[in-house]
Amino acid sequence: LFARDGQAIWENGIHQNIAFLAMMLKRSDRVGPVYFLNGGDAQALPAGLDLDGLDVPLVKPADVTHELDVVIEMGAQLPVEWLKHMKALGKKRVAFFCGHTYAGLGETPIFDKPSGHIINGAPFDEVWLLPQYDKTAAPMLRTLLRAPVHLMPHIWSPYFLERRIAALAAEGATFGYQPGRRPWRLATLEPNISVVKTCHYPMLACDEFYRARPDAVQHLFVVNAMHMKTHSTFVHFANSLDLVRQHKATFEPRLDLPGFMARHADAVVSHHWENGQNYLYYDVLYGGYPLVHNSTLLGDAGYYYPDFDSQA
Repeated sequence: LFARDGQAIWENGIHQNIAFLAMMLKRSDRVGPVYFLNGGDAQALPAGLDLDGLDVPLVKPADVTHELDVVIEMGAQLPVEWLKHMKALGKKRVAFFCGHTYAGLGETPIFDKPSGHIINGAPFDEVWLLPQYDKTAAPMLRTLLRAPVHLMPHIWSPYFLERRIAALAAEGATFGYQPGRRPWRLATLEPNISVVKTCHYPMLACDEFYRARPDAVQHLFVVNAMHMKTHSTFVHFANSLDLVRQHKATFEPRLDLPGFMARHADAVVSHHWENGQNYLYYDVLYGGYPLVHNSTLLGDAGYYYPDFDSQA
């Protein structure tokens, strides 16, 4: 866990992924104590991560060297020398990749972004990968890490969502779809930090809908878009759409999903590129909100359109 002061559970899906894995392991009678290994500089679990209720302590790796049988690197890279020491002690070491590794390795140097995961020679017995990255990352990681790659389920729980829902209720806000409300307030909630999940195709799909049924759309919220709204390329793209031209679209900062949906939106339009398993989907569907998406991994949930077909 890359723990640093000021973090929030809704800012990054990796925190939830780590928490859900810890919760699952604690439920098993074959697993003993579970620890969060601290790869950051925080001295305690950041309050904003909302992890205190899990009864999983945050520890420095060196403090539990002899307490562990299995180490799962996930979210933060652990010291290479410590992992080599764990190998010498016969401990099992797993690298769990939960992000779009191929995009990260390519976009980070191309666009001069801060370094993410670094291939640093750390020794692992196995690599775990989410099914959504089988095509883009499994062959690459077999070559880079020289270890077998196994696909793991994308686990989820409404734990954090329900806690936020309760807090919203105390504020007088209700999370959950309200049938019958017309016209709709649409939202796209893609992070817009990589080409694998951006607002472009959701905006196109919403504009197609608005052109066909202008009476059915009240507003489009483009969330996580403040850093793009003044860029010339994006401005010209957005200004080609009727929703923008007719002042029915706004561009918003990063917001927590349940709080935003409870107050502002009736449906979500999403898009991904080889990144079809997202907590965004599960949270939206849990609230009963219509989800328009292009993920083949959601089965019959929501309203599916294929690939990049914004006119479907």
